[in-house]
Amino acid sequence: MISFVTRSMIFLLLLTYFSVSSMIVHADYKAPSAEMNISVRTSPSATYEHKMVLKNKEALRLYQDGKEEQTEHRPVLSDIYVTITKNNRTKNFRMEQSGSLWNEAESTRLILTPKATKQLLVHANFLRKHHYGTIIPWGEAKALLPRKSTFSIVDLEKGLKFRVQRRAGSRHADVQPLTKEDTKTMKQVYDDHWSWNRKAIVVVTDYNRKIAASMNGMPHGGDGIPDNGFSGHFCVHFLGSSTHKSIHPDLMHQVMVYTASGKLGDLLHRLSPELLSEVFIGALSQRDNNLLIAVSEGAHSETVNYFLKQMENGTTYRMMKRKNFPIQTTGID
Repeated sequence: MISFVTRSMIFLLLLTYFSVSSMIVHADYKAPSAEMNISVRTSPSATYEHKMVLKNKEALRLYQDGKEEQTEHRPVLSDIYVTITKNNRTKNFRMEQSGSLWNEAESTRLILTPKATKQLLVHANFLRKHHYGTIIPWGEAKALLPRKSTFSIVDLEKGLKFRVQRRAGSRHADVQPLTKEDTKTMKQVYDDHWSWNRKAIVVVTDYNRKIAASMNGMPHGGDGIPDNGFSGHFCVHFLGSSTHKSIHPDLMHQVMVYTASGKLGDLLHRLSPELLSEVFIGALSQRDNNLLIAVSEGAHSETVNYFLKQMENGTTYRMMKRKNFPIQTTGID
């Protein structure tokens, strides 16, 4: 018979063996690694973004159980971009308005579970809240930004930020950069060339209120700040503001105001065909590829690509001088 001592030694040896085996298995096992980057940008080419990073369990929870399908039709896309890295393999997506994820490189759609879609939309709305400005009427904006007040301007394409002072303006704000350094930064927004082109911006007040706005980049008119390297002023527009020469809001400035609020699609869907054609021509005139694609939603891809190629080749377009169309500036939230 095996003695009690012998049995005890065998038991201890077996226990040690299984413990070591478990340790070896645990050391060799690698849990799936996953990372999901979610960001909001005004356009595919924008370098300014707000983003969040989900890792491992949280990322897998959104990604797993999703179904991928092949599709030839380009969907209606949003301003949310998603990069998923799983086990060192990376895929880039753009979120559709439905909440699915579009992979342009592979022409596939990743359909998430309803629960994951809902959570992704929550993250997207959180990012939009921090990225964009709020639309407010010019009457309210000019009260928040009285003459001689200073505030910051953030360009939504490059994320460049500079300080300005409102000097004048009754139908919109006439502003000037505060310093030579601010002027230098502003010129970088326009690729170091002054321009009348409208750009989407966020005005940030000194008490951190963020307002959707639009600006042009051409020094003109009166000058009130010496030694800032900027001869004259430039114009900042808000919802419903107009130019010096018209009682109607400037269409392209209003388009940029809505871009700066993250609601360009809402505006374009409500415009008449006549106004949509004006935006299309404005996009060509400003050489704005992203706006041209946005306003051409639903058009044949060959037609859109033709105009994009024309701009790439240097063809210039100019808007006809005509009476401004009245544009609805209320009731579009």
